[in-house]
Amino acid sequence: MDKGTKLNQKIWKLFSRSGFKTKPNDSDPSEEKIQLTERKSRTIDLCAWDDELRIKIIGENKSGKELKGSLSSLVHDYKELMKISKADGVLLVISGKELADADYEFAKNNKMRIWGEEEIDYYSTLVDTIGEYAKFEIIHSFGIETREEKDIHQIYALKFEQPITDGGKDLFIFTTTPEFLLKTCVVLRKAQGNKQAYQRILNKKRLIPIKNFVIQPEALLPTNIVVHLNEDVLYDELEAPTKNLEGKKIFVSKGKVSKVVLLRIPKKYASMELIDGQHRLFGFVKAEPATRKTFNLAVLGIANIEPELRTKTFVAINDKAKRVDPNLVAYLKYNDDETACQKDNELMAIKIVYELNKTTPFNKKIKLLDIGSQIITLKGFAGYDLKGLIGERGLLRKYYNNSSKQYIQILRLYFNLLKETFPDQWKNPREYIIFTNKGISAFLKLLRSILKTEKNKLDQSTIKKYLKALNKNIKKWDIISLKKSYVGSQGWKEFHRDLVKAIKKEHSNFEE
Repeated sequence: MDKGTKLNQKIWKLFSRSGFKTKPNDSDPSEEKIQLTERKSRTIDLCAWDDELRIKIIGENKSGKELKGSLSSLVHDYKELMKISKADGVLLVISGKELADADYEFAKNNKMRIWGEEEIDYYSTLVDTIGEYAKFEIIHSFGIETREEKDIHQIYALKFEQPITDGGKDLFIFTTTPEFLLKTCVVLRKAQGNKQAYQRILNKKRLIPIKNFVIQPEALLPTNIVVHLNEDVLYDELEAPTKNLEGKKIFVSKGKVSKVVLLRIPKKYASMELIDGQHRLFGFVKAEPATRKTFNLAVLGIANIEPELRTKTFVAINDKAKRVDPNLVAYLKYNDDETACQKDNELMAIKIVYELNKTTPFNKKIKLLDIGSQIITLKGFAGYDLKGLIGERGLLRKYYNNSSKQYIQILRLYFNLLKETFPDQWKNPREYIIFTNKGISAFLKLLRSILKTEKNKLDQSTIKKYLKALNKNIKKWDIISLKKSYVGSQGWKEFHRDLVKAIKKEHSNFEE
């Protein structure tokens, strides 16, 4: 089976496993034909549809580094095919070729979505974990709205607040069915699109015992699910009863603390974010349909909290049950919003390292999550020294605009020159210290020293001058020797001082 055939099969099987009818499929290997004229037809790689929801998605799969013809011609071609076939969306799978953000945006503006290898991996993992309920996130990702989504789920709730520094947040306690939540909830959005992050946050092995428990007749699941209610969720305050059914007066202690409301939740796919209870909810995926439709789950809904606070809440809640790896916590804090990063040097540092991992010299050499064999970690690289360089008084911030683009540009130049100066050490990070977390920390300190000495932006020749002096005067870079020389928590500050001393032998004005 060639690459193209394998890719085609992988995609239609993915859609089939997520609950769509497809062509091709297991019983019919033939591709869907779109009739262009009486005599002319066109075969397509994917046709996926759902009769009940009345939606259809068609698609084209391309494998290999070269894309025959332009992306714009492919988009315009499928725009016409979408119209003729009365499809609601188009999937363009382009495997093996790097595309720019503008390409994804161009396709999106034409009701199409592009999946590269990362997207294929993510949706494959999603389907493997939650089965047919992956269909609702896939539909949502295409921006398709079904008739079912126009329905409003109305339910009684108890509304209250908890005092926090920036004013109270609305909290609602209510009950609903797993079926409703499985369609409308997604696991922490920071995990979306990333296969590894999703796997860490939603562990498939933990779903099986929950499923086995909830299908038992005596199953009792009193612990509540915590969700974030988006801005489309509205409520009406109801008048609290003053008498019971027998006509007797009711006296409620602290009556003003909570209110009875009617919650109105749109049945919009993938619209609410699960903050806690993801395993309890997705444990129902393999339960009988009757169980999913009748089981009463307790839910705590929180309204109007920003993404950063939702992430912090997720980490705080889950950290109590099982320690969350610091590197995963750092990844969950990642924020692409440049304005937000400019106001917070921790967010800016995380964004810088996240982007550095996409390009030379660090392409895929930084461990972003709590899994992987990379020596350098997001948490280590984006720590104290980088945050200091880009903080309010940091020297990188002083001589460069406070923008991730400029920071990434100078850091790439600096570390590419380090790689060029010390090629053997770069290739063997398990033997040599330079390109490890400790080494990165020391060399960020050295970058600060170079900026302190030059009192200006840096160019290639200037950086090379100091690295050449360093290479000439320090020969020991192996981890074992250095660990013996620099012990304790302050040891690596001494390492930096010795780097400075080595450069001073050639450039006496060099500052620590």
